[in-house]
Amino acid sequence: MRSPVRAAAWLVLYVVLAAAPLAFSLKQLDPGRGVWVNLSVGLGFLGLSMMGLQFVLAARFVRATQTFGIDVILQVHRQITGLITFCLLAHPVVLFVWDSRYLALLNVLEAPLRAKLAVTSVALLLVLIATSIWRRHLRLGYQAWQVLHAALAVLIVVTGLTHVLLIGYYVAEPWERVVWIAYAGAFIAIGMWVRTLRPLLRWRNRWRVTEVREQPGHGHTVRLEPLEGSRRRSFAFEPGQFAWIHAGRSPFAMEYHPFSISSSAEDLDGVEFTIKPERGFTSRVHDLVPGDVVYLDGPWGHFTMQRHEGPGFVFVAGGIGITPLLSMLSTMADREDSRPCWVFVGNRHEEQMVGSGELEALSGRMNLTVVHTLSSPGAGWTGRRGRVDVALLDEVLPKSRARLQYFMCGSPQMMDATEAALRSIGVPDANLHSERFGMV
Repeated sequence: MRSPVRAAAWLVLYVVLAAAPLAFSLKQLDPGRGVWVNLSVGLGFLGLSMMGLQFVLAARFVRATQTFGIDVILQVHRQITGLITFCLLAHPVVLFVWDSRYLALLNVLEAPLRAKLAVTSVALLLVLIATSIWRRHLRLGYQAWQVLHAALAVLIVVTGLTHVLLIGYYVAEPWERVVWIAYAGAFIAIGMWVRTLRPLLRWRNRWRVTEVREQPGHGHTVRLEPLEGSRRRSFAFEPGQFAWIHAGRSPFAMEYHPFSISSSAEDLDGVEFTIKPERGFTSRVHDLVPGDVVYLDGPWGHFTMQRHEGPGFVFVAGGIGITPLLSMLSTMADREDSRPCWVFVGNRHEEQMVGSGELEALSGRMNLTVVHTLSSPGAGWTGRRGRVDVALLDEVLPKSRARLQYFMCGSPQMMDATEAALRSIGVPDANLHSERFGMV
């Protein structure tokens, strides 16, 4: 994080906002309904407030993302969901343990509306978690998941708030109603920001497709240049960052996807994204033609060598993970940076070597050592075989390896294994940097 003081302030603000509704559970209850009911109610309020704050974490506010990095914020967004689930499930369980008569509320056919809404809210939360964790197994496209995720989140908060209002006991006082109105208003305002104001701001980042180049493995590099002859300085990015691409007819379209920038930060005329076809928009990227208009939301991310100075750099990529590393390398080449760099690229087959042409060209412009290794090469492959492992790293890297800065991008399994291998040959954790901005 760039500012520990600012980070601490953000954390304190989050805790205060999340815990504020706990005050509702402190009121004096009727005789016979003591600490257990208050505990149950407190857990429910805490889970509901944190659920509302999830909208804040997902809204990509610039000041917060600049402090922590959007990858950290999205990771917290996912992890907080576990705490929310615990609170919202423990809320009724405590009541059931305290008085088994409350179990009758699970009979949604005969239970009062407030109980039906509570059950619905928890059930929707479980659906939200399941569709996020197993999105790929369910063959749920990224765009469809975005719409479903947003709709489920809104329904969870609305049903939860309505459940509280129908109970009434904890929102009877004027100050209690004011607090809930403020929270509800804030959630609505965040929704308007995300779906109305932010898209309007994207209108300033209209870009035209000027080139679509083929890459190995059926990948494509898409070059974008700003409309209306404006310079790219308004989209100043640091090498290694990423952006969301909105490929719809307007900035309000729901089809938007995060991609790493693969071009040099010194290229002030345009920006490039190298995309590997998988499903959804990525499988249709080759349909883009020069003249098409897209919108960019960004740049985002802290994955850049500019924030981690060192006497040299080591880059490790798996497959399409080479894209942000290409941005950093090409930027260094354009700046005539003479510091030594090593690039390790792992793929399965020769035809999957995205960015190999760019790396070959960069080798002639900078102090660069490129090592390709294939785990399942064809019979004609004469290069290295296997994965990027301890033996390969130990053989190629210099003795001064502990002073270098390391950047990794690929599958989580590949990055975990590479980090472990580097630690085993003496590289300190402070010098290890990985790109983990996966959305789900």
